[in-house]
Amino acid sequence: MAARLDNFTDEQLLLFMKEDKVFAFDEIYNRYWAKLFSQAYKRLGSRETTEELLQDLFTKLWINRNQIIINSSLGAYLSGSIKYLVLNQLEKEAVRKKFVLIHKQASVTYNNLTEETIISQELEGLVVQEVERLSPKCKSVFVLSRFDQYSNKDIAQQLNISEKTVENQITKAIKLLKNNLKESLVAVTILLNSLV
Repeated sequence: MAARLDNFTDEQLLLFMKEDKVFAFDEIYNRYWAKLFSQAYKRLGSRETTEELLQDLFTKLWINRNQIIINSSLGAYLSGSIKYLVLNQLEKEAVRKKFVLIHKQASVTYNNLTEETIISQELEGLVVQEVERLSPKCKSVFVLSRFDQYSNKDIAQQLNISEKTVENQITKAIKLLKNNLKESLVAVTILLNSLV
């Protein structure tokens, strides 16, 4: 059966998969797993995280098999999908590291739990929450721009979008964060007043 499966094209396997044929999904998995693992591992450097992302990718491929529209080749589609998942993972890690650093700096500056440290901790948490609530594309652009210090041109190339789209997404992210954090700051102020 394996030899016969090797003879099927990716397009044929996709059609079989859309007909709920598990053997077609298994063949796609076996055909692309090692290549995608290598691609993701080079960027992540963690076997465990890479395997988790691949598991997510193939699980979504099976769950969404009837809705997926692939305009390029299956290989290009899967490669692009894992690239996006890797970028998203790196952004999450960058946000985490950034705010761990801010938290450490705040702890060194203030030895006692003063009003300033309470505000600092609350704001860190609020910003992380609000960044996570942005749409995937908006979050990707914002994190690459503001946390990783990428230029708009670099972001456009990395995400395969226009510089104008990058500018629009950054403007959108800043506006959403300002609006959402404004409401949250009122809650923080009320909290602090209640502690006095």
